[in-house]
Amino acid sequence: MAFYFNMTPTTLTSLAELDQLKQTQSAFVLYITDGTCNVGENVGPKLEKLVIEQFPKMELHYVYTSLAPEIAAQLSVFVIPTVLVFFDGKLTIQKSRTFSLEQLESEIERYYNMLF
Repeated sequence: MAFYFNMTPTTLTSLAELDQLKQTQSAFVLYITDGTCNVGENVGPKLEKLVIEQFPKMELHYVYTSLAPEIAAQLSVFVIPTVLVFFDGKLTIQKSRTFSLEQLESEIERYYNMLF
């Protein structure tokens, strides 16, 4: 059995939590949705599985626009669902609306392998 850092994604509710992640985590994924989008509801579990199985040193965090609209605004996210991937505190990858999880995996893998 593989060891995973964080098997349960957390939900961010403030900019302070986001800032703390940027300062303390070398790599993490934000999944921004509103919780009612059919596409978003289908992608969320698949993204969670991808991060857990392929990138165990990364954590996945949810941002619900209804709970924390200021986070989405600060990150200039106006379309949901959106996936943001941070490495060393910097936004490195951004995918919105319709995107391929296989392509996302390939892009994350490139940076992940350089960092870990």
